[in-house]
Parts: sequence; C-alpha cells; structure tokens
Amino acid sequence: MTIAEFLRWHEDRDETEHYELEDGVPVLMAPERLEHAAAKFRAGRVLQDAADAAGHACQAYVDGPMIPVSDHRAYQPDAVMRCGPPLPPESMLIPDPLVVVEVVSPNTGRQDRVLKLEGYFAVPSLRHYLVVLLERRRVIHHRRVAPDAVIETRILAEEAGIALDPPGLALPVAALLGPAP
Repeated sequence: MTIAEFLRWHEDRDETEHYELEDGVPVLMAPERLEHAAAKFRAGRVLQDAADAAGHACQAYVDGPMIPVSDHRAYQPDAVMRCGPPLPPESMLIPDPLVVVEVVSPNTGRQDRVLKLEGYFAVPSLRHYLVVLLERRRVIHHRRVAPDAVIETRILAEEAGIALDPPGLALPVAALLGPAP
C-alpha cells in the first residue's frame, strides 16, 4: 500500500485504533497505558510552550498526524513539531517535521530505538528525535548535526536540559519525564 492508499483505508477504521504503515502494510498499534498517554500530552505541551516562549512560529501536535518517511512507510509519532507557515487544517501528514518524540512502551522499544530512528532521519527536515524512557528516567536525543546525515546521540538524565537548535529551544528533561513515580 502507498501512503495515499493507506490514508484512504485508514479513514474507514475505528477512531480508537491507531495504525502505522510499515513497508506498505498497515500495522495496528497496541492500546496505550495512561502513563504513555500522559507522557505524549506532556511532550506536546513542553514543545509548544517552549516555542511560544521563544516566539517561534512552530506548532506541536500529539497523536494524529503522520510522518511519511518513504512511499510505503509512515509513522504516527507520540509528539511532533514543525515550524513555518501553517499546513492546511485537513492535512493528515506532516511532510516537514523538525522534532519528533516517541515515548517507549514495553512492546515498542526496539522499533522506537532502531527502525524509527532510521526512518525519521530519512526525512530531510528532521533535526531532532527524542526517545523518552519513562522507566529509566532518561531521554535519548538524536540530533542531525550536518546536512550529510551525521547523527549525534546523547543520553540525558532528568536533571539535564535539551537544546533543540534549530529552532532554538531549551527543554528541561524533567518536564518531558514528569513526576517520578
């Protein structure tokens, strides 16, 4: 299935079911725990608050728009930020993400840390991929440091900060992780 075929197919599905497209095949995502849902919301809010405070024309989205990474692969990140003029309100795809966030759940760890890492960085506009590890109280920050696809990785504890440049934002890791259990 192409992304266009997938989007048409997806319109007929139950709104509570979340799918991604992997190598042309729709993949049903597992139901989420409350902790995961809260972390996604927190990530979107932290990104949007930082962009607003810095005066950037950026928009954060949670749970919905998909990132096309190839003709037959599209992921639905937990949170995503793009900057620039607004996309049409009926859009279901974000073709030019700047920041993507995935919150690792027990059954998505390998996919989030390996497959999606490669896929998201196939998108030329992507500069930052944040992987939130709630149980370990860490955030892995993958950052494109050069146009030639050099990716730098940092593992950050909750007392650290994350510099997202571009667009020029500073995020406290603790804000992404939320209160300790």
